[in-house]
Amino acid sequence: MEKKNVKILIVDDHPIVRDGIKTMLEMGDFDCCVFNILEAGNGEETMTMLKNNAFDLVIMDYQLEETDGSSLAKRVIESYPEQHILALSNYDDIEYAGNMLKAGARGYVMKNVGTKELIKAINTVLEGKLYYAQHLANELIERRILGKGSIDLASDNPAVARLSRREVEIIQLICDQLTNEEISKKLFLSKRTIDNHRQNILNKLGMNNTAGLVRFAVENGLVS
Repeated sequence: MEKKNVKILIVDDHPIVRDGIKTMLEMGDFDCCVFNILEAGNGEETMTMLKNNAFDLVIMDYQLEETDGSSLAKRVIESYPEQHILALSNYDDIEYAGNMLKAGARGYVMKNVGTKELIKAINTVLEGKLYYAQHLANELIERRILGKGSIDLASDNPAVARLSRREVEIIQLICDQLTNEEISKKLFLSKRTIDNHRQNILNKLGMNNTAGLVRFAVENGLVS
């Protein structure tokens, strides 16, 4: 069977990440496709590349230096409604995956994804279907069927409602005095993912340090 040529734009502000994905796809011997890869490091480069090229797929980082992936994805879809987008992220959180879906992305996978799953995600999105990393898909189904979407905590603070279940879990482990490395091992995530979650929690709550985070957790019933 003749392989199809797939033109992909990789959007990530870290050249080493772009190089890694590009090498994985271009050097691999796949039954389905031959990949032609171009790159962009930010939102403006992305829009310029899309203006000058027709891509089958955009693989987009969720957290870019000057913007977030959902904002850029929305911008892309507004200009190119038929563009397929696959999000690639350090954040294993259904809230972030949902943000990308609402913005127009059709898939969401982690940056530590294996080659086999990445190819599966690419093919699924190119077929016009949705693709989520398995654990995120399971959580989405759980929320849909069992109604476990909200965090049931005794607090009137609107900041608490903005926290995802994963973020609450990480806050609780921080309050148990676990380091980022210890948390990563406990949750089977990379240390970089925990670093990103921790910084995002501080940003979301408008805090600068762990002491303030612990105080917030105690005051709002996140820990006993």
